[in-house]
Amino acid sequence: MQKHFLLTLLLLSLVIATMGCHSTPTPTTPETSQPFVMLSQQQVQALDWEDDLDFTGLAEAIEQSNRFFRRLPQYYKFQYGEIAYSPKEMEASSKLLLEIIQNFQGKERLRQIQERFVFFESKNKKGNAFFTGYYEPILSGSLTPNQQFQTPLYQTPNDLIKANLEKFNKEWKGKRIIGKVEGNQFIPYDSRAKIVDAQSLHQRAKPIAYVGNNIELFFLQIQGSGLIQLPDGSLKRVNYAAQNGHTYRSIGKLLIEEKKIPKEQMSMQALKTYLYSHPEEVRRILNYNPSYTFFREVEEGPLGYIEVPLTPKRSIAMDRKLIPRGGLAFIKTQTPVFENNQLVAWKPVHRFVLVQDTGGAIRGHGRADIFWGHGPLAELKAGHMQKSGRIFLLVARKEFLKPSLDLISQQ
Repeated sequence: MQKHFLLTLLLLSLVIATMGCHSTPTPTTPETSQPFVMLSQQQVQALDWEDDLDFTGLAEAIEQSNRFFRRLPQYYKFQYGEIAYSPKEMEASSKLLLEIIQNFQGKERLRQIQERFVFFESKNKKGNAFFTGYYEPILSGSLTPNQQFQTPLYQTPNDLIKANLEKFNKEWKGKRIIGKVEGNQFIPYDSRAKIVDAQSLHQRAKPIAYVGNNIELFFLQIQGSGLIQLPDGSLKRVNYAAQNGHTYRSIGKLLIEEKKIPKEQMSMQALKTYLYSHPEEVRRILNYNPSYTFFREVEEGPLGYIEVPLTPKRSIAMDRKLIPRGGLAFIKTQTPVFENNQLVAWKPVHRFVLVQDTGGAIRGHGRADIFWGHGPLAELKAGHMQKSGRIFLLVARKEFLKPSLDLISQQ
């Protein structure tokens, strides 16, 4: 059985690699469309690096990233263009930023940041960046199924297999496939439709809890983490554990294309309202996204991809394959303003953040998801957040790292 499994896996891997070889080359385009560019000193000095939150919460977020860096072996490298940084250098870089913030004010603080850090801009195909938002939902639920709570919140199934293709061929570095063994073949894992409609995971995956319906479960899976409030009032925190390997597809985009919700009115709240108002369409719409998320229980959180708690307004998700995890960034965009739960305006934001998470819909350069925390306002902000802007990644110049590195070594 193992021999047939490995043979099937290699054949699947070959198909994936071959598909990549026949992709159309990207044409050379002007600098504005280059996805990752280092800013010149003149460009850096022309931009305002002031923080609209007056740095509140930044030290907390930086410490969480430093927890991540301290767990890593020192041979691990974080790549910024042609410059590579060790975990200790990444930690020293963020400590240097905090030292500048604490010791300088006004124009001198700005000058210190501009001179001691190197800046890169991450751009999408339009030459800017696109921002969405996410939050930590609170769902009512139960540890056992009953008339009110019947939808299972599954742990990772015991038959789900993550195959690292690099182990079979070094040219497939970073590639993996997810599936299961059926008979003597390795096949794709169950889709959302099969899991929900056919209840295919019965006896194969253990429920952590049960929630009210598939709509609430769907949006919990989109967020990747949440709190389950049990009948006795206690809370159970759940976090992303695994995914079924199917590609994420946006139901929002589907309903826009079907002219069910105008593009300018699209939000998470609009999606929920439509689904609850059209129960006969729920099954088809949710199953349009075959991706399905499994959860685990955690004590602290919500945890991002680097396994540290996220900080509201300071943590963002970006593409883990392209962007150095845990690193510093600076964002410029707009966020929604509400009165009586109604969107009334957009205000500019410009702040330092940490890249501490990733997501199924967060792909490519110039793409970020802002974490807003939990509660009604966080849900509103996350649900309406769809704005363009700019994303800059920054890291300290190596010649300025020695004092911070010495301090880290003494700890």
